[in-house]
Amino acid sequence: MRFAEEILLLLLSEKTGYFIPIPEWKMSCVLAGSVLIDLSFENRIDSDLETLTLLDPTPLGDPLLDPTLEEIAQDKQVHSPQYWVERIAKRSDEISNMTLDRLVKMGILNADEGGFWSLSGKVARSRRYPTVDGKTGEEIKSRISRALLDDEIPDPRDFAIIGLMNSCDGMRALLEPEEYELAEKRIELFSGMDLIGRTIASAVRSSYRPPASIRSVQRPPLPTFGLFGMLSSKTFRSGNLPKFMAEKARELGPVFRINAGGRDMVVFASAELNRWVGHKGRLYLRTQDYIGGFQREWGTARSIASMDGADHFRMRKAVQAGNSRAVVEDRMAEVLAMGRRTFANWGVGNVIAGEMASQRLIGEQIAQLSVSIDPGDILDALLAFEYRALLVHVFRILPKFTLRTPAMKRAHARVLDLYAQIHATHTPAQREGKRRDLVDDLMELHQGDPQFLPETDLGFAFIAPIIAGHYLGSAMAFAIYEMLANPDLLAKLADEADALFADGDPDAEKINPSTIDVARRFVMEVLRLHVVIPMHLRTAMNAFEVEDMEIPAYSTILIAFPAVHFDEKYFKDPETFDIERYAPPRNEHKQAAGVYVPFGVGTHMCGGARWTELQMAINVLLVARHLELEMVPADYKLRINPLPKLSPDKKFKFRVVRHRHPLDPA
Repeated sequence: MRFAEEILLLLLSEKTGYFIPIPEWKMSCVLAGSVLIDLSFENRIDSDLETLTLLDPTPLGDPLLDPTLEEIAQDKQVHSPQYWVERIAKRSDEISNMTLDRLVKMGILNADEGGFWSLSGKVARSRRYPTVDGKTGEEIKSRISRALLDDEIPDPRDFAIIGLMNSCDGMRALLEPEEYELAEKRIELFSGMDLIGRTIASAVRSSYRPPASIRSVQRPPLPTFGLFGMLSSKTFRSGNLPKFMAEKARELGPVFRINAGGRDMVVFASAELNRWVGHKGRLYLRTQDYIGGFQREWGTARSIASMDGADHFRMRKAVQAGNSRAVVEDRMAEVLAMGRRTFANWGVGNVIAGEMASQRLIGEQIAQLSVSIDPGDILDALLAFEYRALLVHVFRILPKFTLRTPAMKRAHARVLDLYAQIHATHTPAQREGKRRDLVDDLMELHQGDPQFLPETDLGFAFIAPIIAGHYLGSAMAFAIYEMLANPDLLAKLADEADALFADGDPDAEKINPSTIDVARRFVMEVLRLHVVIPMHLRTAMNAFEVEDMEIPAYSTILIAFPAVHFDEKYFKDPETFDIERYAPPRNEHKQAAGVYVPFGVGTHMCGGARWTELQMAINVLLVARHLELEMVPADYKLRINPLPKLSPDKKFKFRVVRHRHPLDPA
């Protein structure tokens, strides 16, 4: 295992799902030093306090080390170790990303889609690492802990690791205060016992990066536009906010400011900034400011949407199983039955309001799969109250008294009834013999730690997936529109559906990338072109620097993550609905991280992404299998309602012309 791998494993906090915070420049220098120490152990370089010399330029065949070796070999001058530490530190993001990828491939780390990291189950249980030769190695924290606290003499590798960690105050951050006090003398002793490690550690410690206030030159102000710049845009008036943000990014650059309607926001709109949010956003951005008022309307103090840091990681792990693709796979027969039941209610010859019909189609399925109840007509009340609360508290368009109208009071009362109904149906006796659902997981967490998830926060946690279903309902409405707007694709979907259902309803084993290839790529394109949640709002809790711009603390950050979906650099003819962009050789969505991001970026990205993709694909195929639809009117062109989420406007309607196949599954 390479030094960079063991350094990151040593710094991994299993409580927070991320790494013990070390000042960014120091951490960059430590990663650079770890590469140099590996090259020293491989007899490629040697070093003293003054000079670092090349011994052997032969590549090792290791992409983590060879670029640095090549750099040293190509430089004809002899430099100090500090010079090379600072030079290589500029590539620290590349080194850390490659290192994390390697640890995942080795089966040591698991990567959560929200940017959290955890030891794989096998490693967490055994505290040993698998290696490429099939042997196992002892987990780094156990080795270092014994060396420092149990009087064991470490091997030369561990001397170097302790020295590197000590050079950036990492040992102080890693150990509890009383442990550090006991181990301090041994840390200092061991840090000086390996010559090359001591040399590199000295270079790391002496590498100095001035604070931003000293380092900064006078920068021009952020490019800014106001209300007129918004209203004068045809794209903004059409409601296509991601495309509008992409246009502004092309005009002003990836970081710019909006000052309109009394709100001042800094916008991030590029693939590079999406990656920055994923890698570093947790250190600088927080969520709770914009969701607090909204969730208080539902009677809760906090939720997974407003949690950050260790609490968010813990909650995310607790609901992981209940939000997984496996839920849809295990209850496939129920999903198909519910879809057909909805289609029967649509009838034949009827004109259907597309957005609301899609909300009810998906809403019933989400309610049954997540909380195991039939929501009935309460979905409409829930939807109305949710939309009003978003417009009041998140978008700040409506005054608070609009949540206290008689209609809203009735809707809120229905919500409270729903809380009670879900709670009452999840006693041990009621749940005996049934597949575990999300509420079962939440109840277990509440009973195990009622302080972390108190009863006052349970209700909103219960219905959060139903609220999320409203967003998926809008995505399904966009899918039906694109089916009708692209008859050639609709024919391909119908052929794929007929093949899938030819021998009866498919189970999860029959549903794979090859049997639903067209539907899978169709859904991906719907989610690219029609991102229902077009932005994240965050508060800068610490000042930071990005794209050579200084962002002060307390700034409101608007992360326009799907703007990149309209960037011609990544997506050919981005406004064209084209499912071939997800097939070889194009694979446009795989060009780089941060390019295809329909589920958001950073720690709060959607935890049910794989569920969403499968549920949408199944419903698309079910529509193609059973229904022949037509747009009403036939020449309808999509218009988007931008608030409180992107959805087709109320004029989007369709007629059920006939049933292609009977709604009876037989």
